[in-house]
Formats: sequence, structure tokens, C-alpha cells
Amino acid sequence: MQKLPVILIFAGAFSLGNSSLFAQTQQRGEVQDQEFVIRKDRVLTVPTQPRSFERLPVLPQPKGIGEFNYSVTPFFLTIPALNLQPTALEKVYRQDRRELYNGFIRVGYGNFASPLLEGRYMSTTADPFNYGLKFKHQNFGEGPVGAAQSSESHSVFGLDGSYFTEPVEVFGGFNWAQDKYSFYGVDPALFENPDIPFETANNILNHFQIHAGIRDIEKTGPISYEGKLSFRSFKDSYVAKENEIGIQTGLKFRTNSDWSGKIDLNYFHTNPEDASYAVDRNYFSIRPRIAYNYEAFQFTAGLNLVSENDSIAGKTGDFRIFPVLKASYQFADEFGFYGEFSGDVQRNTYFSLVNENPFLGPSEQLLNTVNNYKIAGGIEGQFQEAFHYRAGINVSRFNQLHFFVNSLADSARFEIVYDDKSTVFNINAELGFRFNEVYTLGSRLDLYQYDLNAQSEPWHRPLWEVRVNNQFTPFEKLLVQANVNFMGGLKGRGAPSIAAVFPTEYEVINLKTIADLQLKADFKITDRFSVFAEGNNILNGKNTRWLNYPVRGIQLIGGASFKF
Repeated sequence: MQKLPVILIFAGAFSLGNSSLFAQTQQRGEVQDQEFVIRKDRVLTVPTQPRSFERLPVLPQPKGIGEFNYSVTPFFLTIPALNLQPTALEKVYRQDRRELYNGFIRVGYGNFASPLLEGRYMSTTADPFNYGLKFKHQNFGEGPVGAAQSSESHSVFGLDGSYFTEPVEVFGGFNWAQDKYSFYGVDPALFENPDIPFETANNILNHFQIHAGIRDIEKTGPISYEGKLSFRSFKDSYVAKENEIGIQTGLKFRTNSDWSGKIDLNYFHTNPEDASYAVDRNYFSIRPRIAYNYEAFQFTAGLNLVSENDSIAGKTGDFRIFPVLKASYQFADEFGFYGEFSGDVQRNTYFSLVNENPFLGPSEQLLNTVNNYKIAGGIEGQFQEAFHYRAGINVSRFNQLHFFVNSLADSARFEIVYDDKSTVFNINAELGFRFNEVYTLGSRLDLYQYDLNAQSEPWHRPLWEVRVNNQFTPFEKLLVQANVNFMGGLKGRGAPSIAAVFPTEYEVINLKTIADLQLKADFKITDRFSVFAEGNNILNGKNTRWLNYPVRGIQLIGGASFKF
């Protein structure tokens, strides 16, 4: 067996040699050397086949697709048939309305001989006529000095009504008010001995106003409008009186985009009379506005066109134009900024000034205040859905800024003085907090600085103010309010200075800081009946808002209210 492979090898070699011999020289019997190469490391490769030609794998057949056969065995029970008795379903599709009362009356009494009577009566439906009636009287038979010599009283009576049609509302009403004040601001030396009687003069201010107008009901349409015609009459116990006719109209338009606009027209004619003058004053203004809102960005542009005929020395004209530019951007709920550049003419009347200072005496001239420009800016936002804040600064330039000073002829009466060129700087900050319906807080801080030209001091204007208002509802039937007001930096004008170089120099009297704490509580015994208590000047501070006029000390009043 071992000889067989050897024989085969020699036979193969012999045959190859013969074939080579015949191919080349055809020489017989010649043997040539040959070399054979055997490669073991050679790898044969083929091109990659695309996966698109692969056959899909065969997935296993789910067991759940198999057929199942069930056998149902009937069961028969001897149960009687149900006897259904359908009943109507009682469901409240509308929320129960709270019971409304047409009338409300409140009565009370407190120290300083102060009775209180207040009432309202109104209709609870507005189809098609709605009306409301109100009245209030509060009297203080005694005051801080001289008991009855510093009494005070206030009375108000008014009626308002509206008639509704499908497109518009026609409204109107009238209001009558009477306020009584005593000029008790005599020499402060007499305050130390209140038993010494002194003569005082009473001033009764009577005010009557009537108005009527029309406005559209739908406030979401492309156009809204309102127009009002009014008449006001004012008279005091002396020679001052003032009648006013007013026309006020407004038109608002809205677009389907982010643009909107409005225009307001106001005209007032007054004819004030006093001891030394009787004039006719006209005030007319046109205030167009265009507003653009895009997401968190809000922008307003407009003009204030004002014409007024007050007589002022060196006045260039009766017509003034002021730009109005306002913008705000809220980066996030927690932070945003706002800015404003504007100007206007603030209308002053004898009635508005006497409401600011009820101890105003005869005046020599009434002038409007011109706000040449106002530059304001600040930040605002809210956080934790409970706190909101606002802080800003503004600079305003005024002409004819008014101040109140004691009259040199009668220190118990005030007169009006003006500063021709004034610049007022104001820094303000607000902080609010709300905790559900239980507690709310509102506070504001104002700091002022005055740069005056004609007046040496900002008479009776504060340099700083702080106001904090709290409302607490521990449970549904009890409401408690606590308010704190501080005011400081007040200065009054005294007698002319003896060492004055110029005749316009006066003694400057620094008034004490005013601190007023107010507390109010209202407890509801039933839905109709409740009791209340109020306290003013709880700290018993000797507050003096106007020179020579200290206010009442701790003042308490309590009473009850009834709805019907």
C-alpha cells in the first residue's frame, strides 16, 4: 500500500515532462526543473450583498392567534323580573345666586360727639332700568381745640341711574354735598389752655353736580364710545363761588391685530369769583393714543394737545402740544421694566383746591399747572404668585406749581402761591402680598426732592411718605383692616423774617412727622345684621397737616349695619 502513492507521483511527473517536451522543442527524453508554490494564508473574499436582497426572517407564530372553542352551559334561575319606577332627576345647572338686598343702612356713634348715619338703596336688576340712591351724614361736634370751636360735619346725597337698550346705555345722576369747617387755626399759644374761649368763623362749602351721558354696552367690538355732559356749582360761606360746564367724549377702536387706539376730547368752562377777581376760564384738550401689544411688549404713543386761557405774565400762547411715549417689557413674571416720557397741563379749579385744603381763604388768582415733561422709569414683577413689586424714579418739570401758605392777614386761613419753574424728583417703591382670601398687603414709599425758583421751600408738601394697608379675614364673618400712614418733611411758612435781606424771606416752621394708625373691624352676625368698630389716630399723635391746625386725638366710633 505504501508503494502506490510513490508510483502515482512518478507517473504524474513523467506525463508532465512529456507534454512540455512536445510543446517546446519536441526533444525527447529531456527533463526540466519546475517550481510549485502553495499559499496557505490567502483569503478569498466576495463582494458584500445588499440587505435589500436578504430574505426576511421567519418570525415565530404567536400563540394567541390559535382558535379556541368554548362550551356554554345555560343556567336557569327562578328570579322575578325587576319592576323599574323612573323618577325625574333634580340637578342644579346654574350656580345658586347669593341673595341680594336692595337696602343698606349703618348707624354709629363715637367720641368727639360724632354721630354717623349712612344708607344706600338700589335696584338689583338692570332690565331695563337700574338706579341707586345714597346718603351719608357724619358730624364732629367737638374738635381738638376749643371743643365746639373746632367742630366739623359732612353730608352727602346722590342719585344715579342707567337705562339699558340693546346697543347703548343712557346714564345720569346728581350729587349734592355740604361740608362745614371751622377756622380754628389761631395762635398755638392758646392750644395750651383750651379753657380760654376764642372766636372762630365757620365756612360751609356747598357743592352740587348733575351729569348725563351715553355709552355703548359691548366693550369687545371694534369701536367703543362714551359721551358725558356735566354741570357743577360750588359756593362757600363768603364770596367764593364757581360754576362749571363740562363736555367729555371718548372713542376707542380695536383691530384684529395687536394694534388699538383711542381719542379723548374734554372741554370745561368755569367762571370763578372771589374777593379780588371774577374771570372766565376755558380748558380744551385732545388726547389721541395708539397702543401696540406684542406678547410681553407694550407700547403707547400719542399727543396731549391743550388750550387754556389763564393769564400769566410772559405767556407765549394758549395752545400747547406734549408728546406721550410709554413702553414696558416683561422679561418674565419675576422681572420687567417700564418707561415714560410725557407732558400735560393739570387743570386746577377753586373746587379742586379747596378739597385739597379745606381751610383755604380768599385767593388772588387761579392757575393751571403745566407739566412740561415727565421722565419716568423702573422695574416691576411678581414672584411665587403671591408677591408683586414695583420700583421707579421720575423727574418732572412744572410751571405754576401751587403751594399753600398761611395768610399774613389771618393765620387761620391759607392762600395759594405759585412757583414759576419747579423740578420735582421722586423715588417710589411698592410691595404687595396676597395669601388666598385670608390676608392682603399693600404698601408704598415715596421720596421727594424739590428744586424751586420763586419759593424758598415746598410749603406743606411732604419730603417722604409711607403707606401700609392690611386686610385680614381670619374667617368668613370677620373682616379686620389695619392701615398705617406716615408723612414727614412738612414745612409751614411763618411770619416774615426780621433779619431778612429780601422782603420775600419768611420764617420756616418744621412740622412734626405725621403718624396715623387706623383700625377697622366688621363682624357679621347674620346675613342681614352686622356690627362694626373703627379707630383713627390710635397712636394719639399730635399730627399737624396744616400749620396751626392739629387734628383730633384718638377717635373711636362703633355701630351696627342692617340690610333689607
